[in-house]
Amino acid sequence: MIRVRDAVLAALCVAVLTPLLVLSTAAAGFGPRHWSGVPLTGVALPLLDARPTSSGTRVAALDAITDELIATEYRGWTALYTGADGRVQIETTRLSAALFRELGDRFGGDTVGLVYTPMTPPMYPGGPGGGHTVETTWQRTDPVSSWLTLLVGFPWQLGTALLLTAAGWALVLRRRRRAVAEPAHGDVDH
Repeated sequence: MIRVRDAVLAALCVAVLTPLLVLSTAAAGFGPRHWSGVPLTGVALPLLDARPTSSGTRVAALDAITDELIATEYRGWTALYTGADGRVQIETTRLSAALFRELGDRFGGDTVGLVYTPMTPPMYPGGPGGGHTVETTWQRTDPVSSWLTLLVGFPWQLGTALLLTAAGWALVLRRRRRAVAEPAHGDVDH
């Protein structure tokens, strides 16, 4: 039963640590790359605003990327601008593997980067075209899909989280075995 509990706890640690590692490396400015090659270049969360700065210039790809986002069904993007690194930065309220894959296939990671901003209010409250559909915060941010994308979409963070979790559990198990093997000071038989 202890092994099952340890396995469940290790899985929970990986499920929490991996997305946190991805977000923290994006906030630190390292730009972790998704499997598609598109980097997560920034994060804007409460008490943490680590977005890339705008270069103030307009690259040719900006119009093509804007047209592509308008043509797709994806409604999570809130802003586009050219970053200081020359990439077109797309601020989005939700992350999905499909979005990373489409942008990676169409434009590549050297042209476009994503900035995760889940708390940004909707651009148009009535929906596109003045419709009467209003998305709730859960629909607009899609936390489950964003969490899954952060969990399995970034290869080196997943490996890092697995190694950290395995090392932590190895230390815990080693201490337990050592505590069982060494008798307490007052338990010596004569």
